[in-house]
Amino acid sequence: MASGNPQEKFLKVNGLVLRYIDWGSEGKTAMICLHGHTSQSGIWQEFAETMSNDYHVYAFDQRGHGGSEWSKDGYDRDRFVEDLGEIIKELDLDKVVLVGHSMGGWNSILFTPNNQDIVEKIILVDIGTEPSEQSILMRGKRPPTPMEFSSLDEAFNWARQNNKWATDERLKKDLSERLREVKAGVWTWKADPLLFSTPLRDMEDPDSIERLWSNFQSIKCPILEVRGTESITLSNEVIDKMINANPLFTSVDVHGAAHTVSVDKPEDFISVTSSFLSIDS
Repeated sequence: MASGNPQEKFLKVNGLVLRYIDWGSEGKTAMICLHGHTSQSGIWQEFAETMSNDYHVYAFDQRGHGGSEWSKDGYDRDRFVEDLGEIIKELDLDKVVLVGHSMGGWNSILFTPNNQDIVEKIILVDIGTEPSEQSILMRGKRPPTPMEFSSLDEAFNWARQNNKWATDERLKKDLSERLREVKAGVWTWKADPLLFSTPLRDMEDPDSIERLWSNFQSIKCPILEVRGTESITLSNEVIDKMINANPLFTSVDVHGAAHTVSVDKPEDFISVTSSFLSIDS
């Protein structure tokens, strides 16, 4: 493991203060880790700790999430992409590896085509350029996410209904980083409530999907997809289309993991990504 301790830091970009964890190591190629919708940077903990042997890892809470400020100008996809560009500029990075879970993967796909000289590799985590048929069928059928819990234990019991794969310890840790106690006996999400009530256009709007495909096809660096076998987000059909669309794209499955692969099976996630990055795990 890297010898340095991770440090909580803050960076102002596009008028917002964003929180991030700086894992070191100075002088090594930068790796920027971007979490998914309503999540937070802690999903990368085990991965970031291991990768900090070979990369200078930055794990960001994106706008409206975790310890970062809520947005004053909305959560359109382009706002996130603009933030990524400003992050790289403010940190004065000339080369980066992008690791994006879910919407963090979309942000990476949309950022890269105009920054081919900066992005060396991309790791996409359980996200593609269009939705699976199964995810379309499930749209609107899931019960709404509760906005308040009486305790972390209640939140855990709710989360466990939808996640059978992460260990108790890892799932509780993830929830403790996503929730805050606003008063005695009332826990709520750190993420902006607007994020829970606003549909993700990326998987519904034909123009957004076409834009993702167009950008994905034009990427000129190696791309690895890490898919959880228990997730319905990314189908075999979409994987095959992505393989045909970009010869630099490869895909690997992590068994016994659902959507948030790095939380459900952190050791397996580290193993498959280390192989892609040509480092020893």
